[in-house]
Amino acid sequence: MQNDESAQIHILEMLTLFWLFFMTAAFLITIHVPDEASISIDAEMQFAGEDAINLALATPAMESDHDSRLAELLATGRNDDACELVQNYLASGVEANCWLAKDSGTSQPNGEVATPGASTVNAHGLVAVDDHLWTISLDLWERGS
Repeated sequence: MQNDESAQIHILEMLTLFWLFFMTAAFLITIHVPDEASISIDAEMQFAGEDAINLALATPAMESDHDSRLAELLATGRNDDACELVQNYLASGVEANCWLAKDSGTSQPNGEVATPGASTVNAHGLVAVDDHLWTISLDLWERGS
């Protein structure tokens, strides 16, 4: 009789352990672990910035014989207008602060300046105007972030 009772207790112990392991596994499966942020979003914003710079470089000059409207604005010292031209070519949903540096000078913000709501991505471009080399940098972020 003694052996039968201990066998029944062992069976109950095994069922309890099985139930405990099963419930633990079920609990771990239901824990939501968020996915890591996709790097494709960063690349998409960087390409949007590069495209905006390239489109500004492809816009024909209006008042002079410069290669582009962007070069024309930089040559005449209209830096705010140059940055606003680039910012106007940004894809919808993307905002940017525009920074300009002439030759090896320090970059200064120009155009419409805003405070980013989240992390930013950078895009850069070089523009040769007369005897100077301008660096255009965009700090890009998603609108509403």
